[in-house]
Amino acid sequence: MSVPILAVADDAKDAAAVVLRFFTTVLAGERRTADALDLLAADFVDHDPAAGDSGPDGVVAKLDGLWAALPDGRYEPHIVVAAGELVSVRSQLVSGESRVDFADLYRVRGGRIAEHWHVVDTTALGALLAG
Repeated sequence: MSVPILAVADDAKDAAAVVLRFFTTVLAGERRTADALDLLAADFVDHDPAAGDSGPDGVVAKLDGLWAALPDGRYEPHIVVAAGELVSVRSQLVSGESRVDFADLYRVRGGRIAEHWHVVDTTALGALLAG
């Protein structure tokens, strides 16, 4: 996956690599949601108010539901900016000809994603999921 990465130090590059691994294995390609458990910290917190279970199992359940609704869906990262343990990704959820913009912020600690926040075009996402 060739995505521009802007990082200020080696630790930031390492954090960005963890997040891009999450995109490659869980959010695109084979969408192996169970692999999320290897990339998310045991005490991971998803700060998505719609997440329900905000831990690792909740992420897997949410993504399994998303992929069931969008069998051809995938996230495409477009730019990654990393500083220290924080990694920001601008991406799009793509399904067919539809695209939904996302802006995500991840905190990486100890080689695993510890926290996640995002901003999404909820109108476009709702329309995509409604079919």
